[in-house]
Amino acid sequence: MPVLQKINVGIVGAAGRGASFSAALEANGARLGAVCDLNREKLDENPAFAAAEKYTDYEEMLEKAALDAVIIGTPQHLHAAQAGLALERGLHVLSEVPAAVSIEEARRLVGAACAAKSIYMLAENYNYFKGNILVRELVRRGLFGEVYYAEGEYLHNVRGYIPRTPWRRKWQMGIDGNTYPTHELGPILSWMPGDRVARLACEGSGRHYFDGGGQPLHQDTSLMLCKTDRGALIKICLDLVSERPESVRYQLQGTDGVYESEPWGNGFDRIWLRSLSQKVRWLDAAALAQIDSLAEQYLPEWWRHPSEAALKLGHDGGDFFVLMDFLAAARGEQPSPLDIHAAMDMTLPGLVSQQSILQNGAWLDVPDSRTWVGQPQPMGQLQMVLSEEALQGCDLPPVPAGYRLRQYRAEDEAGYYALMARAGFEGWGTERMHKVLPTVLPGGFFVVEHLSSGQIVASALAQHVPTGLHPYGGQLGWVATDPDHRGRKLGTIVTAAATRRLIEAGYRRIYLLTDDFRLPAIRIYLALGYAPLYHAPGMQERWHVVLQQFGQA
Repeated sequence: MPVLQKINVGIVGAAGRGASFSAALEANGARLGAVCDLNREKLDENPAFAAAEKYTDYEEMLEKAALDAVIIGTPQHLHAAQAGLALERGLHVLSEVPAAVSIEEARRLVGAACAAKSIYMLAENYNYFKGNILVRELVRRGLFGEVYYAEGEYLHNVRGYIPRTPWRRKWQMGIDGNTYPTHELGPILSWMPGDRVARLACEGSGRHYFDGGGQPLHQDTSLMLCKTDRGALIKICLDLVSERPESVRYQLQGTDGVYESEPWGNGFDRIWLRSLSQKVRWLDAAALAQIDSLAEQYLPEWWRHPSEAALKLGHDGGDFFVLMDFLAAARGEQPSPLDIHAAMDMTLPGLVSQQSILQNGAWLDVPDSRTWVGQPQPMGQLQMVLSEEALQGCDLPPVPAGYRLRQYRAEDEAGYYALMARAGFEGWGTERMHKVLPTVLPGGFFVVEHLSSGQIVASALAQHVPTGLHPYGGQLGWVATDPDHRGRKLGTIVTAAATRRLIEAGYRRIYLLTDDFRLPAIRIYLALGYAPLYHAPGMQERWHVVLQQFGQA
């Protein structure tokens, strides 16, 4: 198996916002290869950049530095163009928010991202706040019931930033409407998976604040009312100029629960869940203690036990975890969790709000970026990946009397083809076998022989089949059981044997392909620690239907 080298990352805007990511690269198994900023002095002064190549020209860095990925931490009106340049060169892109400042450049960026072989991810760190992640997991497990209303507000006076970041005067405080929407929409849309803002109306409170030259800033408080494709209602409030204490706040309402965050959006100020209290009231201290238990049960491992390095970085660990996910996606270990279409779902409503406010709060449709490149079709097969816990080992069930687990032999060829036909896999013959055999690991072709008849009645393969999604992954392939011999755990035995072989070979990413209708096989995979992978549009909905049949949806 190929040895994965450290991803070589460049940062543009490294003397400003981009600097916050540099400390987390090494901790996440990457290398800072190059930095770029107009302020060369600050690059030279920063000891964290000592080993990196230094540039003041972004395109020169892209051409000369041997990079695998770039982090874009520049002013927001540069994000889309700089992301496009990197994607065209096959580099992975992590872009600061928002993704674009006009619908026209958003279209160009979507085209570049969809044509690229590399991945795009939006660095929306508020999605990674501990409280927001836990609410997402509670929603996924149905504890809020049907979610139908949410609020988000970002109230942060940034007028004092104008002298050192003058671009904000135009792009954040000079355009009416919501010019900075992703911190509010990002977490809310993660609580409404598969949904998006379909139409909205935006109004402002007027102009009450001025810049240093006495010119009025944009309308200070903008309120955006949104309806989603699935009929949910979202209210978003943005204020970047008013004199007031800062606040980032969220609210979520479902049929079985309601949540209101504390002022900085990262804790459980007030929450009620029907599953914890039949009385509809905010949970008291004793009941809130159960939330800690839910957090221990449902939070991802990386938030249950965060590293010291994660908590030292900005945005309550958000900067660390967004980079962690980006690098995992760049390594092919998972899809980009905030891909180009998720980025557009967070960005486009803000751009449309700027048109609505100019039209006296008119309701306007929000384009769906997926239609700009043609509605993508779901990939033909479902995919699953082996969980981290299951990677620690895979127990092999005992082989029942009258059967033997062994390796495939050349004389099994005809019997193997007969098994595959009985299991519903058409088209197996010499040609396919010659294509598959080179992918099988040594000692990775498992069969179960029925001793009294000599028939091959079950089989599974441990394969090395790199793909764009799993470039360093091992594949569990071609699990088959003779229908006449079901009920004896033969499918579980060969699946466990092939999985154990992949683990022994050192694979840390083990995946499989299957079909929606292969419910007995999927039951085996779930029991052995394989989990659904939502690797393409429509996959979450398809898996929901499958898991419902096991009572797990």
